[in-house]
Amino acid sequence: MNLRNRKLVRTVQVILGLYLLFISISGFFQLLPPPAFNEAGMAFLTALFNTGYMFYFMSVIFIIVGLTFVFNKWSAFGAILLAPITVNIILFHLFLDMTGWWMALIFVVLHVYILVIHWPRYKPMFSR
Repeated sequence: MNLRNRKLVRTVQVILGLYLLFISISGFFQLLPPPAFNEAGMAFLTALFNTGYMFYFMSVIFIIVGLTFVFNKWSAFGAILLAPITVNIILFHLFLDMTGWWMALIFVVLHVYILVIHWPRYKPMFSR
């Protein structure tokens, strides 16, 4: 199977883009009940929520990146924009709470796939 197959790349972009749009819309309108995390996970999420802007900021980033993936415009930029949030998702589930780890794993795998596909565009940033 060719991992750079145009249809496969497009499918992954659309799936991840729609997922990001759904998460951001449900975040703005609180459509889904929050998962039950342990004490450390809840303390971290409460601190983020108490900032007054972080969840809204993340939702805006999710909307922007979701739209870049769905419409296939600037998706390499969108993947880089999403990278710090993805790292925090990984670290949250590794060190604070494993609740929902499988959804995070799917999210991370799709995101890393898109980063790998766009690697030729990022390569000049890492050369001398």
